[in-house]
Amino acid sequence: MRLSPLLALGLALTSAAHAQTNVVFWDFFGGGDGARMKQIVDNFNASQTAIKVARTTQTWGNPFYTKVHTAVISGQTPDVMTYHLSATPAGLQRKDLRAFSTSDLALAGLKSSDFQSNLVATLTTDAKNAGTTGLYGIPLDTHTFVVYYNKDVLKKAGVLGTNGKLMPMKSVADLTKTLQAIKTKTGVTPIALSSNQDSASVWRLWYSLFLQQGGTLVKDGKLSLTDLDTKGRAALQIMADWSKEGLITKNVTYPAGVALFTAGRAAMMFNGNWEVPTMVDAKTKSQLKFDYGIMSFPALYGSNASTWADSHMLAIPSNAKTPLSPEKLKAVMTFIAYVNKQGGNTWAGGGHIPAYLPTQASGAYKGMQPNTQYSATSAKDARLEPTNPIFGVGGPVYDAIGVNFTPVLLGQATAEQGIAKLKTALQSFVK
Repeated sequence: MRLSPLLALGLALTSAAHAQTNVVFWDFFGGGDGARMKQIVDNFNASQTAIKVARTTQTWGNPFYTKVHTAVISGQTPDVMTYHLSATPAGLQRKDLRAFSTSDLALAGLKSSDFQSNLVATLTTDAKNAGTTGLYGIPLDTHTFVVYYNKDVLKKAGVLGTNGKLMPMKSVADLTKTLQAIKTKTGVTPIALSSNQDSASVWRLWYSLFLQQGGTLVKDGKLSLTDLDTKGRAALQIMADWSKEGLITKNVTYPAGVALFTAGRAAMMFNGNWEVPTMVDAKTKSQLKFDYGIMSFPALYGSNASTWADSHMLAIPSNAKTPLSPEKLKAVMTFIAYVNKQGGNTWAGGGHIPAYLPTQASGAYKGMQPNTQYSATSAKDARLEPTNPIFGVGGPVYDAIGVNFTPVLLGQATAEQGIAKLKTALQSFVK
């Protein structure tokens, strides 16, 4: 029997629709990150005929990880999702993550050695500490704490070198003197940091100061409080002193802190490299009325430049009720490969240091501005969060930092009291 042209076309369209593999993708990206991930997903979909990725953006932080766990329990998970490396220990403890096998990676033309070694090593350690094995995430980047600075204000304060960079600071005393000079000579607040309204920013600064003294919170996979009364208290005291002298912003939300710097009302901003798009966009649109620079967080205790860092990953949720079919797994791995390979420099444009080594070594990335001002040293100095389920994005430590350190920064409690309360909170989390 001969089919009519319309019927034949209908059958062809139906067959094509059945051949398409739909991939559900959850992420937590907003702002510049969200715009870049949308671009990557759109480009991927345009390049495919048999795969389509449907992207849904969830709320960053604890809400995201709670929703993932709920989805795992119900068996109604996305096919692929973003994840923070710092949240991996908790995710493994909850059994929310599916391991990637060597053959899984091969489907994407990838191998673990393609990625920054410290990220893979940390993921492997996380798995061993959780009593399991395997790679539970494909790293996308390293994102870390950097210093944005207003060259015009620093020049007026006499702390900008002839090379257009912030004069070297080799100690806390050096940095404090620089901040005091800025305040005295310009009247501009030296540091923009959402110090009382954003526990994550407080944690990043405190943890960097703690690390540079050689402090540790985890030994042999277990919580260690030994260094808190000395190195931890010293780090918090530095921040409290800066706050008391008006060298750092108070009672400022995260968006307000960024706005103060971009408006020229703060000389420096201590923040993540993910704010690079904000600076680039403001400069492009002529909204930025000053010249700026970016540098890695300085080494303030000798040569130890250790600085807080985390990593975004792509992960597959565990789903015992509805595991991925071979076709779906192939589609997911094809997408993961695309994000790292074709989308690598697009993602790096968000300020992140790519984890995929071929992208990191590419001429396009090495010539990317302003990333080149910090990327090499920041990648080397990056230190990931403690490998323990209570730490990391979505974990209880962030809230504990906010609750117990905020009174210290407001002058309502001493550094000793803040550290003592943090110790009590940490101990309660591991019971």
